Amino acid sequence: MSRQPARACRVSRPQEAPAAAHSGRVTEGRILYETAKSPLALLAPWRPVLRIAGGIALALAVGLGARSIPGFGVAECQLLLIAAVAAAAYGLGLGAGLAAAAAGFVSLLLPAAAAGGLDLATLLRAVLWFALAKALAAAIALPRGRLARLAGRLRGTEAVARQRGLLLEEMSHRVRNDMQRLISLLQAQAGADPAAAAALLQAAGRIQVLGRVHRRLATRRNGGRVDSRIFLEGLVDDIGAALGPQSGIALTAQAEAHPLPVAVAGDLGLVVNELVTNALKYAFPPDRGGIVRVGFRREDSQYRLVVSDNGVGLGAERRAGLEGGSGMRLVQALAGQLGGRVELCGGEVGGTICTLRFPVEVARGPDAREAPAAEELEPLPHDERRTAGGKA
Repeated sequence: MSRQPARACRVSRPQEAPAAAHSGRVTEGRILYETAKSPLALLAPWRPVLRIAGGIALALAVGLGARSIPGFGVAECQLLLIAAVAAAAYGLGLGAGLAAAAAGFVSLLLPAAAAGGLDLATLLRAVLWFALAKALAAAIALPRGRLARLAGRLRGTEAVARQRGLLLEEMSHRVRNDMQRLISLLQAQAGADPAAAAALLQAAGRIQVLGRVHRRLATRRNGGRVDSRIFLEGLVDDIGAALGPQSGIALTAQAEAHPLPVAVAGDLGLVVNELVTNALKYAFPPDRGGIVRVGFRREDSQYRLVVSDNGVGLGAERRAGLEGGSGMRLVQALAGQLGGRVELCGGEVGGTICTLRFPVEVARGPDAREAPAAEELEPLPHDERRTAGGKA
């Protein structure tokens, strides 16, 4: 059986000219559609000319029409023309106002010129009126034009701000979803690998904390700054809600209101979460309730964050566990980023006090303004607790 020679196949390519023609037809059709949808769009290039023509028509109509009113003299006609110039300048802009003034000047001279009585006095009165009309048009139209431009810029700025807010909200939503998926993955891996369960669950907890702080920052951000009172007290509420009302441990927060940069507030939130978590884990035996207090205030040139509890106190064993743990190392690292230091000590009547101090200049940032003086923090009465996690 003889084999037939293979035939070369020619691959036909689409012609570009018809595609370009089709694209041109589509664009032309879209333009026609937009024009049919808004016929006034065709007049947009002619708006300045139409405004000037409107000012001229208004002035001529008023000037020539006033002559036909019985009893109207030159003074009355000038007053009506001044009103026409003001209306044109206010409604149509400076060009229309000046055009109306010029048309009014002509309408004042036409009757005298037609009657052959154009003398120097009539011309001088018309020139003075023309100067007054131009000044009036400028006085009305220029401030209005500036206000219109400012309003346009403001609308543009608001539109950009809304668009930016939507983008930030979308990014924040995606970050939260990614964090939640990562937490679920780590928790599932912890169940499958008992040897690494503790480390994986700890990593999942850290990511959950980041998500909590991120959510608070995303909802309380204002111009790149965060109100410390709203942020910290809300964060303590979140920790208390996760703790549940059955723990017997009360969480309270009292913070001064200071504008903090988002980065500083994020570090501060992580420190608060870590110190409160340490207090909940180590300060109270299983059968004992208590109170964990969070305070934030400014002292001269420093900010001072205090997390205290009325638990078992800071014995040698607990101090060694805290100072050698990964949580306290994280707190020390965050304090270093803030340019501050952390102090750990026991309370006068038991419990533990952890204090973070960092300079105001670090938290202020390059574009910050001096924060208004806040009220001094008062000691929390034992029966007036802003309880989030239950009653002690």
